[in-house]
Amino acid sequence: QFQAIVLLLFNRADSLTCEEIAAATRIHATDLVPTLQSLSLHKTIKLLIKGSKGREVVPSDTFEYHGAFSHKMYRITVAQITAKEQVEEEAAVEKRVVEDRQHEVDATIVRIMKAKKQLTHQELIAQVFAALQFPVEGVSVKKRVESLIEREYLERTPQDDGP
Repeated sequence: QFQAIVLLLFNRADSLTCEEIAAATRIHATDLVPTLQSLSLHKTIKLLIKGSKGREVVPSDTFEYHGAFSHKMYRITVAQITAKEQVEEEAAVEKRVVEDRQHEVDATIVRIMKAKKQLTHQELIAQVFAALQFPVEGVSVKKRVESLIEREYLERTPQDDGP
């Protein structure tokens, strides 16, 4: 997001410190540090050369424009480095979404069975897929059906051998 802004600063100077970049762009440190890391620590695409060794960026670090950089592609994409906290937060959000969706899958299954009274497993799965507004795997629907049977919201008919 901020990579182009940072690179434009190097039109006026060949070398800048992290403090100078922050002052000129007014980008908050939480966004500036990953931006500088992605521009200077990438394995193959190093648009900036970091003065000090190591992955951490401190305000006194000096960054120099890498004038000798060349790439065979006309247009390149430099991936943004994500912080570990952000990855952990995304995993926690994903877990909460899955838990919330389980309840919606349960409600959809019960609603379909109330309306139809009796369905084969395949028909139930097909109708659940059609009714839900988000992607869901067949295995998770099967687990939810089993859970509803265990909690006695649904019951199997005697001729129905399996789920």
